[in-house]
Amino acid sequence: MLLKIGQLAKRSGLSVRALRHYDDIALLTPSVRSDKGYRLYDSADVARLYRIQALRRLDLPLTQIQAMLADGGASLPQVVAQQIASLERQIAQASALHGQLRDLQAQLDERHEPSMDNWLAALERMAASARYFTDAELHTLKTRRQHSGSGGANAQLTATLHELMARGLAPDSPEAGAFAQRWIATLLESVGGDEGMLMKLYAMNWNEPTLHTLSGVDRAAMQFISHAMAHRRLAIYANYCSPADMALLRQHYVKQTDTWPILICALRNHLAEGTPAASVEVQALARQWQALSLAKAAGQPALQAKLRHAFDMEPGLRTGSGIDAPLIAYVREAMHSL
Repeated sequence: MLLKIGQLAKRSGLSVRALRHYDDIALLTPSVRSDKGYRLYDSADVARLYRIQALRRLDLPLTQIQAMLADGGASLPQVVAQQIASLERQIAQASALHGQLRDLQAQLDERHEPSMDNWLAALERMAASARYFTDAELHTLKTRRQHSGSGGANAQLTATLHELMARGLAPDSPEAGAFAQRWIATLLESVGGDEGMLMKLYAMNWNEPTLHTLSGVDRAAMQFISHAMAHRRLAIYANYCSPADMALLRQHYVKQTDTWPILICALRNHLAEGTPAASVEVQALARQWQALSLAKAAGQPALQAKLRHAFDMEPGLRTGSGIDAPLIAYVREAMHSL
């Protein structure tokens, strides 16, 4: 059975113009021409059109469809995987928007028109979050926050933080160390134990001053927590170092504390994006890692080796650090290629 172009257009739901365009770009060329020059399509042409239309439903450009059909459709599984990933991103974006609209609806239902400050704060938070987190990560954060109902607990923690700082509590005190550990544990719980997301939260709040008013936690407060955690880790290192080593560490270790999280976050981003460890960008970060690692050990390679061994052995040193086995392997690979 042979079909004229008008008949195929009617049966397929396509326009004659579209079929002629397919012919012009050699995507679907009629296999038969009548004696009068009419385009005639046979069963193989109709089967090819079916495949074209099926791929079009995946929102693929015609040029890509043409390449796939010429290749026998070998890349179809990859295309389907890409489309699934795209749909998942759209679902995450829709879920995030749904949550924001529900929050707004709740305010309007209570007859509380959001103030300009509320609108601006929401805009600032959305803009900053989008620079550091994927839509899927933002959806995860929001979902965990809703399920845990941790808003009140977090506010209480922040109030306690300000109270400790107002008292002039030293970061090296046991009370400060215990509070810092509780703070980190709460944050880790909010991100499902994901050290990478914890580092992104740190980087976002460190780099975005506009968020300080919203969160109640500025750089000074972040330094108080990170320095208290550093002193807590020093107590663990004491099990691996001599008194002379510890005297050096107390002079140098805490000084490097503020630089590490941003460096770790940058490296984790490259790792997640698949940047080769031998790339210029990653090697520059690896050099910085190497320099900081030596500096916190007072420039002593032997002490640096002791700290590395302790870090490998003690989970308490790794918790909240943002450093896990994949990142360590990535950094060591980069250092090896320096």
